[in-house]
Amino acid sequence: MRYCSAGTSESSGYYHCVEDYLTENPMITTGFDHDITAGSLHALMEHVRGLRGIDFTVYKPGTIRRRLQLRLAATGMPDYASYHKYLIENPGEMDALIDSLTIKVSYFFRNPFVFEALHEFVLPEIMDAFKDDTLRIWCAGCATGEEPYSLAILLKEFIKKEAISPKVFIIGTDIDRQALKDAEKALYSADSLSEVKKGCLDRHFTFKDGLYRLDEEIRSMVTFAYHDVTDLSPPREGIFSDYHLIFCRNVLIYFEQDTCKKVLNSLSGFILQSGCLALGEAEAMPPELMNDFEEALRKTKLFRRVK
Repeated sequence: MRYCSAGTSESSGYYHCVEDYLTENPMITTGFDHDITAGSLHALMEHVRGLRGIDFTVYKPGTIRRRLQLRLAATGMPDYASYHKYLIENPGEMDALIDSLTIKVSYFFRNPFVFEALHEFVLPEIMDAFKDDTLRIWCAGCATGEEPYSLAILLKEFIKKEAISPKVFIIGTDIDRQALKDAEKALYSADSLSEVKKGCLDRHFTFKDGLYRLDEEIRSMVTFAYHDVTDLSPPREGIFSDYHLIFCRNVLIYFEQDTCKKVLNSLSGFILQSGCLALGEAEAMPPELMNDFEEALRKTKLFRRVK
């Protein structure tokens, strides 16, 4: 999803302001190498974890620094220690900080060929292997809901085409509570629907006041819940601890390598044999897990559990 309207004068002015601020305060961009500043950053992240239960220390340091820069610029704070003090004195800033640190890049049917592979090859195999089961799907790091809703649309149309009536359970999870609230509203801009074909758009969305609203039938297929994928447990609201399909796309690229391996080891344990794990284009399955998985279709990053 293209959140930034960088072509507008307001947006352009804001980013020039950030650039000017960072030029005047170079320690912000380089300070992580300095022991004192690194200690201040760690204290800040521990403060966030203590209040919100989110451990951002597992993210790549560069990602955290870049995103913190925006909040330091917005609040006029010269360094991490000053911003930490500001955060304590201004509790409302915590929501803005969490919003900056969490990643919200999503749109419907992102990487369309993955959804085509699901429709043509993966779903038929899963449906055949688990005829009597409730089809269980988990989207980890779902942001504002585009991915789980895309899967719901795909399933709805697949079920109609095949004239079958399986039970379906889809859960989307994220650490950004505001994003989850937005997901439940199911209101989207045209930008997030750029990969949706017109026929599908007409069938499942209603346009009003500049936004597209997803129809109730599709919305009712998806449950949303708060969950941090790095805590290595399935979402409590999911009821189930095993899934036929887990999507964890473009989430792991922001984590340190050790955290990625731990998360993937954990997720692999929640996938039923013959079920699939979907990763992002830039993400890889650790070699030690490839004994248990095979790529369902080349270049899709859809991995089928074989044992």
